[in-house]
Amino acid sequence: MGLFVGFGRNQTAGPSVERSMKRLLVLLMVLAVAAAACGSEDSPTSLEPSSPDRAPIVANANTSGLAAGFNDVGFDILRRQDFDANTVLSPVSIGHAVLMARGAADDATGSAIDSALALDDGLAPHDAWNAIDQAIADGVATNTAFDDTPTPVISIADRIWPASTASPSQEWVDLLASRHGADVSTIDTTQPEESRAEINRWVSDNTEGLIPELLPAGFINPDTQLVLTDAIYFKAQWQTIFAKYGEVTQDFTSLDGTTEPTTFMRELEGRGARGIGDGYAAANLPYLGDNFSMLVVIPDEGRFDEVRTNLSTEFLSEVDATITPGPYELLLPKWEDTSNIDLLPWLIDIGAAPGVYPGIGPGVFLSGGVHAADIAVDEWGTVAAAATGLGFDESGPPEPEFTIAADKPFLYLIRHDATGLVLFVGQVTNPNA
Repeated sequence: MGLFVGFGRNQTAGPSVERSMKRLLVLLMVLAVAAAACGSEDSPTSLEPSSPDRAPIVANANTSGLAAGFNDVGFDILRRQDFDANTVLSPVSIGHAVLMARGAADDATGSAIDSALALDDGLAPHDAWNAIDQAIADGVATNTAFDDTPTPVISIADRIWPASTASPSQEWVDLLASRHGADVSTIDTTQPEESRAEINRWVSDNTEGLIPELLPAGFINPDTQLVLTDAIYFKAQWQTIFAKYGEVTQDFTSLDGTTEPTTFMRELEGRGARGIGDGYAAANLPYLGDNFSMLVVIPDEGRFDEVRTNLSTEFLSEVDATITPGPYELLLPKWEDTSNIDLLPWLIDIGAAPGVYPGIGPGVFLSGGVHAADIAVDEWGTVAAAATGLGFDESGPPEPEFTIAADKPFLYLIRHDATGLVLFVGQVTNPNA
């Protein structure tokens, strides 16, 4: 999935991934921020970070606050998409990109971004991201899954690509390096296609080749001052794969009331991760390693709009409170989806665009944004097809207390369990589309 944000000198600019899916669940995001403006007449300074080392984790960093801000931004953007269409996007992708750009903004633009993302003052949100980022990496690194099963993988890569004539603030460069792990590589914008190809190769390398060409032709021009790229790649196997009970076929009821025969994966040994709330049923599906999970929220018939409208950090707490132990039957369709979203209207609404970004260069403003996302879900849960070495109890399953059937439009979220950070959020209104 991808996002780019363009910066220019006037206020009339607009937004300037190829989908490649393998079988099994693939969750990936790529994001880029671009700055277009006339270069500074000053001689460029050294663009290398003062130190490549990550800053130490700040005790009691407000990770839950930053996660909530990112999550609510994603939910807001989800509600702006077509009501009756499948959609997927990454709250952390969008929130993280805007947070990094915020470090280069002037006071007025920065205050607007702080308000939109519910950010703390100063370095606090960057320290919070540093803590989240390192907690995610440490959690995956210390996973104790069986040697013959694949552990979850999540990689986050960031890089800024200044033009050779650009002079972004050294303070901003150091902030991105120390709190976000971003490195630096200059590009020759007098050779725009060569520069675009170089960045696309980096994106492809950091998404396992699943996004071979993020930046379209013409994205970079001789006036481009900076491109910032962030790539998040995630793969994980379900803790319990959908294999033992096979598949069933029954109708999926769309928002307009029409039905279509649909194949559902079936699990009869769900243990504890389900609940019933006011107007919805929910199931929480852990991935191998217990660090990540997918929350599926299935609104009751006629209440999809209401539940989607109410989607928020507070609502997630309400849903989590309904999750209780006990046997249940789960019916979940397989689905694949790709989305491309124009973020400029949202960026204007929150005051991030046009804005002023002196940390990037004089006269630079935010001129456009695009976000793209891909997802595919099946019985294994991940791109790691070799992750099939789990054993199942062959005795009969417990009698389910109820069935949670995703046989009508539903919402889903991929979460980092320790922080509550939503990596991906989406809706499925027709799994057969």
